[in-house]
Amino acid sequence: MILLRLAVFAAAAAQLVVPYIVNPFRDGQDAVRAGAPSQVEPAAYAFAIWGPIYLLALAYAIWQLLPAGRRDPMTARIAPFALPLYLGSSVWLLAADEQLPLWLTMPILAAMACCAIAALWLSLRSETPTLSRVLFLTLPFGLYAGWTTCATFVNVAEVAPQYGFDRFGLDTPIYAAVSIAAATLAAGFVLIRARGAITYALPVAWALTAIIIAAQTRAYDQIVLYAAAAALTAVIAIAALSKLRARSA
Repeated sequence: MILLRLAVFAAAAAQLVVPYIVNPFRDGQDAVRAGAPSQVEPAAYAFAIWGPIYLLALAYAIWQLLPAGRRDPMTARIAPFALPLYLGSSVWLLAADEQLPLWLTMPILAAMACCAIAALWLSLRSETPTLSRVLFLTLPFGLYAGWTTCATFVNVAEVAPQYGFDRFGLDTPIYAAVSIAAATLAAGFVLIRARGAITYALPVAWALTAIIIAAQTRAYDQIVLYAAAAALTAVIAIAALSKLRARSA
C-alpha cells in the first residue's frame, strides 16, 4: 500500500512540473483549438483554476502519506482513483501538445472526470465529516471533479470536429449550446448524487460564468450566452435543492 501512496504523491507532484516542460498553450495556438472554431471555450482567466486544483492535489498526496492520513481508511479507498486522475493530467498535456494523438485528449479528460467524481463520492460518505476530510478529500476532489466535468465537454466540442465529427450536422453556435446542455446534465446528476456538494458546484459555476463572459467579449452567438446563463441558473438551483434535501433527510 505504501508504494501506491508514494505513486500518488509522485503523480500529484508531477502535475506541477509537467506544465513547465510540456505546455501546448504557450504560444496561444495550441492544437486542441487550432482545427475548428469554437464558441464554448471559457474566458482565459478561468483556466487559472488549475493552480488551486494542482496545489490541493499535492496537499492531499502529502496528507495521505502522513500518520493521520494513513489512519483514515478513506485514503486507501481513494488512492486507486487519485493515481490515474493525476497521471491523466500529465498525459493529457502530452496529447494536447501532439506528442501523442490529439484524439486521446477526449477519453483522457473523460476518464479523469470519472476518477475525480468517484473520489468525491467516496469522500462524502462519512456522516460526520472531519475537518481533515473536508480539507484534504472533499475540497481537492470536488474542485477537480467539477472542473474536469466541464472541461470534458469543452474539449470534445473543440477536438471532435477535427476528426470528421462535423458537429453532427449542427452549426457552431448550436453545437456549443448542445455541449453546454450536456455538461449541465452531467453536472446536475453528480450534484444530486453528491448532495449538492458546494466544492463540486463552485468550479462548474466558475466554468459557466467564464463561458458567459467569453460569449460577450468574443462576440459568440446569442444562443451560447443564453445557454450558458440557463445552465448556470440550473446548476445553482440543483445544488441548493440537493443540499436542502440532504439536510432534511
